Amino acid sequence: MSLLIEHIKIHSPGGPLNNQTAIGIDQGLFVDPNRLQSPDRLDGKGQRLIPGLIDLRAHLREPGLEHKGTIGSETLAAVRGGITTVLAMPNTDPVIDSPAAVRLVLERAEKIGFCRVLPTAMLTLGGKGLQLSEMAALVDAGCVVLAQGSRPFGSQKIEYHALKYAKSLGVTVILDPEAPDFAGGCAHAGYVGTGLGLPLNSPLSEVLGLGTDLELIEATGVRAHLSRLTTATAVDRIREAKARGLPISCDVSLAHLLYTETALVNLDPVFHLERPLRTEADRKALINGLIDGTIDAIVTDHTPHESGAKLAPFPETETGMSIIEATLNLLLTLDQNDELPFDISLQAMTGNPAKLFQKPGFGQIAFGLSADCVLYDSTKPTHIDSSHWISAGHNSPIFGQELPGTITGVWVAGKQVQN
Repeated sequence: MSLLIEHIKIHSPGGPLNNQTAIGIDQGLFVDPNRLQSPDRLDGKGQRLIPGLIDLRAHLREPGLEHKGTIGSETLAAVRGGITTVLAMPNTDPVIDSPAAVRLVLERAEKIGFCRVLPTAMLTLGGKGLQLSEMAALVDAGCVVLAQGSRPFGSQKIEYHALKYAKSLGVTVILDPEAPDFAGGCAHAGYVGTGLGLPLNSPLSEVLGLGTDLELIEATGVRAHLSRLTTATAVDRIREAKARGLPISCDVSLAHLLYTETALVNLDPVFHLERPLRTEADRKALINGLIDGTIDAIVTDHTPHESGAKLAPFPETETGMSIIEATLNLLLTLDQNDELPFDISLQAMTGNPAKLFQKPGFGQIAFGLSADCVLYDSTKPTHIDSSHWISAGHNSPIFGQELPGTITGVWVAGKQVQN
């Protein structure tokens, strides 16, 4: 059945239908509303319609970590946040390093998922960084990108051969810049972490790791995406590397746009992240990197945990935060605070990710493209209530807050998932 959504304002920056007031959906695609015959009609009542958000880093936990979350629970949480496509990280248990594991993720997503799931797979067997995975077979099975899932390579030589193999296949790799010698620590090496007596993580862990990655990218010519930048220096290095023509892109986590090291003062373990929160100067540099185009994408780095994972003393708790189901609201918060214009953050979670991972049919509202979209009321706030939280992970810092915007409808490939 076809659908006409009318009395809306389409917000799809740079798209041919930006600011239009109606859109048709038929057979899973956006179509000219004037060509629909006897469609169902939905009165948007002046609300905004945006492309479905694309999250390039989410941990869906299946297979093996279902006590933390499932593909069903976490994709429904994603939809609640306005996300219609997620790139699923491969560090499950066991990790995604075989064609059978890739197919399992796809089959589970097809059966119980609520949004589109794009599987990633490991660059090395078991994610151990010692032996290359069967990358060609993984790609043939449906893997869209190869990653190491934040796990280190056994040596720079192994990383070089992994990138060289990926280049020969024409597949993009995701790298998490970190120098093993400086890895570890749960707090930025600054005044807050030092004052609290926490194990410290130097910015050199990212900067030195990024330097190695950039050298190997240049040597192999692989198309690479550098994930979860946290420092101003890293933003500068990426800017310089792009100016030299390196085939790279990068992202920043939503948490690092919202919070700094000062969030740790009460030792709330929800702020214990794999990439520690840095300084206010770093946060502003990340925002400016998005504004000037150095940083291409925003990711949720969604990492749900069971309650016990965050009950130990701060340094001993598991890392990660669950904020995926308030993604759109948090983007609107950054705009409302006059820090990051919504047009830029929206592009960083729609059109840019679609281009980076060669999914031209997504990330924009245009005739003939997949009907992935989100209808929201910009005038009505949303109260974040833990009792209504969908994700299996309640490790979130936003409970009890009132955030701007209320989502009233989400469509994935023309099928309404939430209203």
